[in-house]
Amino acid sequence: FPRIGLMASSCKSQNTRSEKRATRAGFCCAGRMFGKEEPIVKLTFCERLFSYMPVSTTHCQLCVLGVRIKLRRSLKEALVGSCEPINPRKIVLHSVFGAYQCNPKYIAEELLRRGVNCELVWVVEKNILHFLESYPKNIRLVMRGTSEAMRELATARIWVENDTKGKEMAHGLYKRPGQVYINTWHGSLGIKKTGNQRSYVSKLSKVRTGRLSDQVDLFISNSTYMTSFYREAFGGHAEIRELGYPRNDVFFQPEEERRKLRCKVCAALGIDPAHKILLWAPTFRENGETCAYSLDAAATRNAFTQRFGGTWVPVVRLHSVAVVGGERVGAGWKDASYYPDMQEMLVAADGLVTDYSSCIYDYLLTRRPGFIYAPDHREYAYRRGLCYPLSETPFPVAETNEQLEQAICSFDEAVYQGRVEAFLRGKGSMDDGHASARVADLIEDILEGKEGAA
Repeated sequence: FPRIGLMASSCKSQNTRSEKRATRAGFCCAGRMFGKEEPIVKLTFCERLFSYMPVSTTHCQLCVLGVRIKLRRSLKEALVGSCEPINPRKIVLHSVFGAYQCNPKYIAEELLRRGVNCELVWVVEKNILHFLESYPKNIRLVMRGTSEAMRELATARIWVENDTKGKEMAHGLYKRPGQVYINTWHGSLGIKKTGNQRSYVSKLSKVRTGRLSDQVDLFISNSTYMTSFYREAFGGHAEIRELGYPRNDVFFQPEEERRKLRCKVCAALGIDPAHKILLWAPTFRENGETCAYSLDAAATRNAFTQRFGGTWVPVVRLHSVAVVGGERVGAGWKDASYYPDMQEMLVAADGLVTDYSSCIYDYLLTRRPGFIYAPDHREYAYRRGLCYPLSETPFPVAETNEQLEQAICSFDEAVYQGRVEAFLRGKGSMDDGHASARVADLIEDILEGKEGAA
């Protein structure tokens, strides 16, 4: 893709600048530097006291009072960037695995639609390079973990994130005075315990949770439930704004717009738009086991056909963590794991089966039938922990293929709709199709420096 070339060119120019700085400092390392053999050059007395020396494409060396300190170049860029002025119109966005999706995507698109005077930068990751064409051309892309990304973050006015910045903070990046960190998270009315909610968590996870809670200025919530969730999971003193989740605005679009999205998904997956989509979206397992990925495609499709009529196409979309881990499912499923936007998949789906994924709590807003297939329910609840029992959700719950088939065939539409409405009321859901506008208003106020915006 052309944009890969642009990013490669940017990296190359950065390396060239570093080489020039090294040349001006009179330093060349023994061995290879940027793939070239360089002779050893004697340092002057002043250079031995203080100098910066790139020693590879990933590391540099600082010499302070004769003491040599080896650092990641990304850390060096964070340190250098922290000395540069903050760009008052720059916004850096990132989503899980760097994909163009979830709340950050819909916030960016609302800002672009309005023509807000700002500079948008998106932090991408290596595993989604084949999706680069899905990003708008007026959003600049930088690779996560690189010097360029660290510098962009260090000089941005606003960070918008739906995960944690554990990787960047581990490399020395911390929010500066004058910067605003907005976290939208990626779960919605989620059932999986996170952060401080978990009984068994590694020291590293505790450190990351602590760093996140110390850095975030604003959490975006879509319900009273998520407001409490943030407090329990992350603690800290961040403000929480109940503005709704921008990604869920897509479910409230006019019917014609939703029909276009469905046609887009069908075209990408090679599905006849006249057919119905049965979407299976299981979450990942932290232990990497795949035994829970045992849903029978043919039996489930037949049950949906018997109960709802029409021609159903079984489609599976694995969690990004499972995809990166190389996990696969059985035969009979059309794999949509690499489709970039889950919300568009949910718009297109006529029925959904999942286990503990929060996607089904977004899917509630469509009022279409959803089911839970959780063959490892007891083990998962013990290992990960659930915020509330599966029985308290509006969905029929099954632990075997036979139980799921029975639940589908005996599905009661009126009972289901009543449970959906009661569940949304009980969680204090406030998604109404205008969340993107409310968050964009907030960001504009921050950019304009209005008092009390952040």
